[in-house]
Amino acid sequence: MPRITAVPGIIALLGRIIVGHILTPRNSFSVQQRIDALPLRDAPLKAEITINWNDNLIPFIQANNEKDLAVGLGISHAHLRLGQIEFLKYVSQGRVSELLGPIANDIDHTLRVLDLGKVSKENFSAMPEQTQQWMEAYTAGINYVIANMADDKSLWPAEFQILNVCPTPWSVEDIMTLARLNCADFTWGLWPKLLPLRKRNDWLTLWRHLMKFGGGPPPLTTNEKITENDPLEWLSGLFGKPGGSNAVAINSAKSSHGHALLSGDPHLPMVLPNFWILGGLHCPTLKTVGYMLPGLPAVMVGRSPEIAWGGTSMHAASSDLFDVSTQAPENFKRRTEIIKTRWGKNKTVVLHDSEFGPLLTDAPMFSNNDSQAASPALAFRWVGHQVSDEITAMLGVARSHNFSDFQLALKDFAVAGQNMVYADKAGNIAQVMAARLPSRPIERPIDVVLNIEEHASWSQMLDTQNLPTRYNPAEGFVASANNKPEEAGEVLISCFFSPNDRVERLKTRLSEAPSVDESFLKALMTDVQSDTGIKLRDKLLPLIEEKDSVTYQTLSGWDGKYTIESAGALVFEVLLYHFALALHGKNDIDVLTVNWDPRSLLMADLQYVPATRLTLALSAALPKCDSALNKYQCWGNMHRLRIQHPLAALPIIGKRWRFSETAIAGANETLMKSAHGFAIKKHYVGMSSTARYFFDLGDQDANWFAMLGGQDGALGSAAYTDQIEIWNNNEMIQIPLDVSEVKSSYQYSTIISP
Repeated sequence: MPRITAVPGIIALLGRIIVGHILTPRNSFSVQQRIDALPLRDAPLKAEITINWNDNLIPFIQANNEKDLAVGLGISHAHLRLGQIEFLKYVSQGRVSELLGPIANDIDHTLRVLDLGKVSKENFSAMPEQTQQWMEAYTAGINYVIANMADDKSLWPAEFQILNVCPTPWSVEDIMTLARLNCADFTWGLWPKLLPLRKRNDWLTLWRHLMKFGGGPPPLTTNEKITENDPLEWLSGLFGKPGGSNAVAINSAKSSHGHALLSGDPHLPMVLPNFWILGGLHCPTLKTVGYMLPGLPAVMVGRSPEIAWGGTSMHAASSDLFDVSTQAPENFKRRTEIIKTRWGKNKTVVLHDSEFGPLLTDAPMFSNNDSQAASPALAFRWVGHQVSDEITAMLGVARSHNFSDFQLALKDFAVAGQNMVYADKAGNIAQVMAARLPSRPIERPIDVVLNIEEHASWSQMLDTQNLPTRYNPAEGFVASANNKPEEAGEVLISCFFSPNDRVERLKTRLSEAPSVDESFLKALMTDVQSDTGIKLRDKLLPLIEEKDSVTYQTLSGWDGKYTIESAGALVFEVLLYHFALALHGKNDIDVLTVNWDPRSLLMADLQYVPATRLTLALSAALPKCDSALNKYQCWGNMHRLRIQHPLAALPIIGKRWRFSETAIAGANETLMKSAHGFAIKKHYVGMSSTARYFFDLGDQDANWFAMLGGQDGALGSAAYTDQIEIWNNNEMIQIPLDVSEVKSSYQYSTIISP
């Protein structure tokens, strides 16, 4: 519950939002109108640049040099996504209270503890001069757009018109801190779930059980509200990217047409605007197309004339928690920060740093003030607090001519760890771990909180050069789906990986295929078959005594597909929850929900729990399944996707920010991911496949993309949700590399002059 002192600020915020909505008209903009809104003169350029646009408002920027190219990229990002990146700037710096008032104080307090900008200045100083100039030029492009709208409120992003806050100029340090926000460690979202369980008497037994059978952490909650009790989970869910992705590369021998292929689909929270933005870049020394993160000037998934690259989250253990309760007070360095608060009194917070990292228990959500039992003081060490250079790494990837260049470029890539998948026009493929990790023993720890003696592992760090690489494997393909690596070397990569469901499905389909082409890879992106679901179903069926029940008959006839029409998928998911609840009780259900997919723990139950207990639990669950089947009839009536902006969480007026609600296929660990946790009633997907890509290395123009949403972040734009239909039809948008092809296929052109 909000503090009493925060109530006036909350009332003021609600009032501002209501008035802002009344005063901010809902306009519609054609693609031509959005292009015409670009400022065209007095840009911070050395020479003119040309930006070609297609019907989806995807820019292809041409310049004579890299600095001007970066300016053009900053202009296009700000023009298309200023509202999004401006808000993320406040988040990354722990300044959300300046926008939303006292309701965001605890979020900001937690963000200040995380100190995402701790090494922003050092990171920039350590960059090569070429990258520094690139960053400065990109920042100048953003500021050019802001300067041309500052005096005209009607040009501000709609979100900032409603809040009555003018966008402000950016510094390079702001960009560097935003980059760290996008590197947030997915394990941070686990700590609020795991740490309360440490108070149980059987905690160490539970931890060993999770380490033995657990596939990983839970999917992003479908709770749309941001509360003061879960800012760290919210941060990790939005930016730590816990859901993962699929990515595959096919070598020339396995490919139907004799050249390498690469495809994939990142899985992120479903929100508008999309977390990805598309673009093409062309100058004499840099030619690339692909997906970028708004506010960051590098192609994260893309294509150059010589190579293509994609990837999935490694779920790398880039952070450790240490118990520092025994440390003397003088071993902690104090720092005081002031959280400026709109509509309220500024909040002063005292934070502590140690040689083991910042004191996490300074954050309100970990202070445990309401508990009579004292919690230990916990410090966290994060690789992101060390100097690293992911921007130079990804620019180096885009300039690479071969695998050696590619691997070398990733040497200074530290956070967040990625399984980078590679293909080149010579037909080669590879998979590289791009991360920096402490040299920990390979054995999983005995607790989520480590003793300070274990901090010694952080004295030696390993990078891409020290981690396993797969190059041209005999099977003719590489596949990654956030799974535990087949080869991890002698270092602990993570305690939590995704279950192997998706990667095994990829391997099965690719191994069975004599050759692979574009249509085959597109079909993988929409695959909703759960092979592990069938295996678990087959173990449950013999334990169900009520063989004549509708639930049994529906379940036994299920083909393992999570289609919208499937009644079997509905029954299976409802059965899992009520079976687990009957078996473990309400007190222990939290143990299952700590796990990403509780199926692995339920499989362990089927192996070790007496059959009589299992049968009784299933009998207790069957009536609940009958009721759910009668009410919902099929998976799609329960499993729903809302296409919406974060402001849709607002009461009453939030409907203005919802754009569609549909049934959606897929599930937690199907290739077409649409995560939901336990499913017992109508729910909304919180994490899903939100982007797709396909590259044919035999043709430099065969680069295809689609996003769930649209390219433009301007509310009312024709390109705000235009790709939803493309997505639903399993179609894609081509972004050529060849300039002549761009000129012939892109309908609009803009020249921006100095």
